Amino acid sequence: MTVVKRCAVCSRFRAYESDDRFCLACGHEGLESACACGRRFDYALHEGEGDLFCPHCGRSLRGRSSEFV
Repeated sequence: MTVVKRCAVCSRFRAYESDDRFCLACGHEGLESACACGRRFDYALHEGEGDLFCPHCGRSLRGRSSEFV
């Protein structure tokens, strides 16, 4: 099953298999399949460049997760 995941380190959204753990772009083990509010990232895969916000809670989805600062 393909799932859209976001790398918590480089912020890139990509389609991954459900058991994939490593980012295709930077190789870090920090893939997230949903926003902190629980909204899945499926909507984000086809969005253009620039700032991207969760449509449910409004959180900015660009930049590193606070866990990796």
